[in-house]
Amino acid sequence: MSLITISTPFNIDLEFRLANFGKRVLAWFIDIMVISAYFYIIARFVYQPFDLTVDKSIIADILLLILPVMAYQLSFEIFFNGQTIGKKAMGIKIIDSAGQEPTWGQYLIRWTLAFGNYFVFLMPLVIISNPFTIVGIAVFYVPDVITILASKKSQRIGDLAAGTVVIDATYQPDITETIYKEIEVKDYNPVFPQVMRLTDRDINGIRNLLKIKRAGKDDIAYMHQVVHKIKAVLQIESELGGYDFLEQLLYDYNYLATRGK
Repeated sequence: MSLITISTPFNIDLEFRLANFGKRVLAWFIDIMVISAYFYIIARFVYQPFDLTVDKSIIADILLLILPVMAYQLSFEIFFNGQTIGKKAMGIKIIDSAGQEPTWGQYLIRWTLAFGNYFVFLMPLVIISNPFTIVGIAVFYVPDVITILASKKSQRIGDLAAGTVVIDATYQPDITETIYKEIEVKDYNPVFPQVMRLTDRDINGIRNLLKIKRAGKDDIAYMHQVVHKIKAVLQIESELGGYDFLEQLLYDYNYLATRGK
């Protein structure tokens, strides 16, 4: 399975696993089933009761079917942390190639350059009328399939243009997930309140550093470099160093993120 390593501004390397092609195809198939279910609901509970025939349903088709279906992928990825229903079900998601949450602009570029999106609203009709004609529409996905298989980071055309990648979200904790440590001391007073300037992604990297790097003596110098970098960026002056300093950061972050607000 392909892995990518992303460095944070604090020289902490985070490792992610790229989503495999099979999962991406299954996620796409689930999304098509969701769209088909939406088509059925609109047809059954809107078109039939109001007798919207082909002759007088053009506006309804645009407003109730074409536009919502075409906007499905873009809106879900923007508002649901880089995941559609299919991606969520398959445990994959979109991130920025720098390990951050993609911007709306990146999602838009990615969506615009997915040529199949312009015909996805036809999928339910094809499935109902003649499933074999789905091959004709699938042709529009061929360029993306080629770039996914050929590119180093399994990126389709939209990913390459937007600077995004699709990862297996089950491989590591979600990059936006806060890493908490249990605090047993009552009336806890944070030592380094500056820690809130770090992102959850950086906190996750620190946790991984403590978990993996502490065991090897050869990595002690690397840990001190990370500590020095964090102190410089956050303008912290402390005699604490190495493991103790990083662990203190995690305790302070946990308190301030959950109880100190």
